[in-house]
Amino acid sequence: MPERDEPAVQIPPVFEPVYIHGTVNVAEHAAHLAGSGAPEGTLVWSDSQAEGRARFGRSWESPDRGLYASLILRPEFDWREADQVALIGLVSLGTGIASLVVPMTELRYRWPNGLLVGGTRIGGIWLEEDRSAGWLTLTLSVNVENRPTSIFDGGCLLEEGGNPEITPELLLESFSRQFLAWLNLWAEEGLSSVVKEFSGRSDPPGTPVAFLLGNNQRIAGLLDGADGRGRLQLQVDEKRRTVSIRRFLGLPEQTGDDA
Repeated sequence: MPERDEPAVQIPPVFEPVYIHGTVNVAEHAAHLAGSGAPEGTLVWSDSQAEGRARFGRSWESPDRGLYASLILRPEFDWREADQVALIGLVSLGTGIASLVVPMTELRYRWPNGLLVGGTRIGGIWLEEDRSAGWLTLTLSVNVENRPTSIFDGGCLLEEGGNPEITPELLLESFSRQFLAWLNLWAEEGLSSVVKEFSGRSDPPGTPVAFLLGNNQRIAGLLDGADGRGRLQLQVDEKRRTVSIRRFLGLPEQTGDDA
């Protein structure tokens, strides 16, 4: 799809916004730009896309007037920590939304990439990487003005947030400011503040959970929080199980990620 002038958005100058009108998939477009040498900070975004994607190639319904964005990063940090960017992106999205919705709106994180507002899922975060080419993309998909029709527990921010002024453009501005702040904090202090924010808005220890990993492996257990690297701690059959963000998102695994 041809590019056109971006709608007016006020985001930190470290980001270079690239607005795509009616793209097939924002993440694919960003990956193409990254592979062609686009610099770090390139922020590809749209308020519509034809074919959203989720984990392991599953589809993600993308209603019009949502926020679909993919940020290109070229990490200088240890690639073994790259999956932590997903948790940073999640809390950035959550705190960005918290500043826009009416007070007392229920907002909760679902490890490591899901966001619920008013008890319904309205957004998600994904990562893709190409280490040989030196790029990482952080992609977010958020139902802003319309709810999906094929997801039974899917909602939209406009309905659940109580603020009729929320738009994809306004959310992009808020997210970009929060992401820059949280990324700088991570660089200075590590992941502890990110985990603290995540833990304060996530389900408490002892909550039953079940999810799929690659190869249709199903894991069920009781939540025991996130550790200092953002990995999920589970009690499974009276034993502790550690699941990495990297494995959950289907990225190439690192030795020692999961126990």
